[in-house]
Amino acid sequence: MKISANVEFIEGTLANSYAIFTDEETFLIDAGTRGSGKKIISYFEKTNRKPDVVLITHYHPDHIGGLRLIYERFKPRIYVPDSELDVVRGNAKIIPAKSILSHLISRFSRIDIVPEAEPVSNFSNKNISILPTPGHTPQSTSYILNLDKVIFIGDAFSIKSDGSYVINKAFTLDMDRAKKSMELILSYKGYKVAPGHGSVFTIK
Repeated sequence: MKISANVEFIEGTLANSYAIFTDEETFLIDAGTRGSGKKIISYFEKTNRKPDVVLITHYHPDHIGGLRLIYERFKPRIYVPDSELDVVRGNAKIIPAKSILSHLISRFSRIDIVPEAEPVSNFSNKNISILPTPGHTPQSTSYILNLDKVIFIGDAFSIKSDGSYVINKAFTLDMDRAKKSMELILSYKGYKVAPGHGSVFTIK
């Protein structure tokens, strides 16, 4: 489903994933769960394109679970927030939020590691800017597609049916930092926001 001139929403994934098509390269934002990884692969095969670059917003399992499958199929360059890279590479564990559910998921979730992933500080592209938006996880990162004025925010926050914004407290590590990150994102008036869960919306 198209959400802007160069961006498509990949349907059927547990956490939202997005494809960005530019003249130079194709990008994937987030890799979903393992099951979602198969759907993402199918999506790209149907479009006769492949992701050249995968940008990860944060290290939770519903955003990196399909990463190994996608890497094995397409061999893209993968960029992960620097302080969260060790989790993706298999050298560290997720830091849970305070909720019991977060502790359970961080303890029992199995991640297919991707040692080939790189720190996002190594990423540079004229069309996409990096916006640090920590709080949900230690170094949650948003990405701005300057061409279309779209911000991919991962799980920084989402929009409710009544138009208000909400931060998922159960899985957010630092609420104070998360609120500041939300305020930063909302300062981009007129930009579309592509969240990790829920609907795309425009900042007014």
